[in-house]
Amino acid sequence: MKTPTSLLAIALLFCQQSYIHTTDHPSELSAEYVLLGDHFQEIGRREKAMELYKKALSLHTNNPLALVKLATINCAQKNIDEAITQFNRAINLNYENADLHFNLGLCYQQQEDWKNAAQHFKRACDLDHAHLHAHLYAAAAYEKLQDFLPALVAVKRATQINTESFEAWHQLGSIYRHIERLEDAIEPYRKAMELQPNNLHVIMDLANALNMLNQHEEALKLYQTIVEKNPNAISALYNFGFTLKKMDKLDRALEIYKEVLAKKPDYAPVHFSLSSIYLSLGDFENGLPEYEWRWKAYNQDSHKKDIPLWEGQDLTGRTLLVCTEQGLGDTIQFVRYLKLLKAQNPSVKLIIETQSALAHLLRLQPYIDHVISRHEQRPRCDYQIPLMSIPHRVQTRLATIPADIPYIAASEERLAFWKEKLSHDTNFKIGICWQGNARYSTQALRRAVAAKSLPLQTFKPLSEIPGVSLYSLQQIDGIDQITTCDFKDKLILFDQDFDAAHGSFMDTAAVIPQLDLIISVDTATCHLAAAMGTPTWIIVPFPADWRWLRNRSDSPWYPSVRLFRQHTLGNWDTPINEIVSELQKTLSMTSSEHTISLLPHQPTAEQHQFFEHLMQTLN
Repeated sequence: MKTPTSLLAIALLFCQQSYIHTTDHPSELSAEYVLLGDHFQEIGRREKAMELYKKALSLHTNNPLALVKLATINCAQKNIDEAITQFNRAINLNYENADLHFNLGLCYQQQEDWKNAAQHFKRACDLDHAHLHAHLYAAAAYEKLQDFLPALVAVKRATQINTESFEAWHQLGSIYRHIERLEDAIEPYRKAMELQPNNLHVIMDLANALNMLNQHEEALKLYQTIVEKNPNAISALYNFGFTLKKMDKLDRALEIYKEVLAKKPDYAPVHFSLSSIYLSLGDFENGLPEYEWRWKAYNQDSHKKDIPLWEGQDLTGRTLLVCTEQGLGDTIQFVRYLKLLKAQNPSVKLIIETQSALAHLLRLQPYIDHVISRHEQRPRCDYQIPLMSIPHRVQTRLATIPADIPYIAASEERLAFWKEKLSHDTNFKIGICWQGNARYSTQALRRAVAAKSLPLQTFKPLSEIPGVSLYSLQQIDGIDQITTCDFKDKLILFDQDFDAAHGSFMDTAAVIPQLDLIISVDTATCHLAAAMGTPTWIIVPFPADWRWLRNRSDSPWYPSVRLFRQHTLGNWDTPINEIVSELQKTLSMTSSEHTISLLPHQPTAEQHQFFEHLMQTLN
């Protein structure tokens, strides 16, 4: 039978008095007070226990047990600074104790001091190689520090210590996901799911990883499993619809999205994802309002709070700040709307706040009054608007897309320089670009760019066409592939001053008009070429971005563009073969003893026939 709490407390107090009178040695007496404190802890008398532990320390300041007991209570009561001091004192007395370091790590973790937390969790791991939780918590702390190699080492050790640890396998999968080794994340997630088959969190993680690896069918089944177990799992239902959209099953995706909105009408990710479906179908009336949900979907502000948002007010004599967003290609595509606004109201002063890489080029455009980079101080403005909100504000429809091309002009000085520089090349000159910006901040955006980029080696068949010169317009990302491609000797490169000495894109913009054709993946370079009116063939993935619509080989945004579409995910050979076939067909119209030159005046009948055929194939 258990002793009643009140009688036990009386007995303990009696014992306390007895101990005080039966020993005079401070360290022994201190130890007895710790034991008494432990008894009061057992019956839930935490404050009395703390009093006794403090009494123990007053008798023996270096009593490690008293320090640890006090530190543990202080940690539980969120007195973290005191707990840290006491754990450190205990460690100084007994440094080789794994649990002390682990508990001190827990204190630093509560303060989100991940550096110190990781240090002490790691020390606990070193002292006790079988300390499962020390390895798990060390991995979590290193992950917070974005130091993924020691995180990976620690969590892998945890899976060895206990092969049935759900937490270890789940965490291993998550670390692999964070370092973008998604293929390696799959098996740990599967193991975790075997251990806890009803854990919806790990099912979602596995589904998302499979989704990002384009293993869509299995991802769909897992999302469906989550929804069956929890019909209110909105994020799983949304991901189900998003996966269908990635598979280009737009009708079914629309049904799912409407189901989500019936449950949660203000669910921003669905609204924003709906916009890309409507816009890719050419339904701008429904698509553009939904596109405005991008700000809530990414938890961002749509405008700077100190300047009123332009919502259609009269701009006569006013100053409008236009703020660029998203990528460089988006800015180049939508800057046309400043030309439109200026044409509608010549008295408006248009200021554009842009990415630094485009500042030099945009300063050349006559319809822009002032250009500032994002890090520069903004001048006084009456209104502001995000660049990609202007189509909605002016009620653009598919038939009214402003396509007054060209709307981007290059520097006259750089044009003259490159015209002279390339005049010796009488071949059919093609500029190529094979990769987008791989340095986006989020994993999702980086993977999206990877999906629409292709290996340089894919362009090899173009290098084998007689009478063709290939010029690399690739910048920064992807240029490492040049040294390994087996037609590098046929690829014409520009020197290191290109787009550096005179500003970003200044040389690219001047070279593009000297070329006969640009062939590029969906990146800033193709937008620049198309905005300048140069014949541009764009290779787009399956499914393509909304701006290229569906099932079209032309673009209402750019009259000089022709689209070559990927028919199945990951297969670039088909569009490349189509491009080669079109080039060969066009070039065969010239006699074998002639080469194509860029004669600006009085082309021959043969050249005139050739260019007419080229423009027909472009359109």
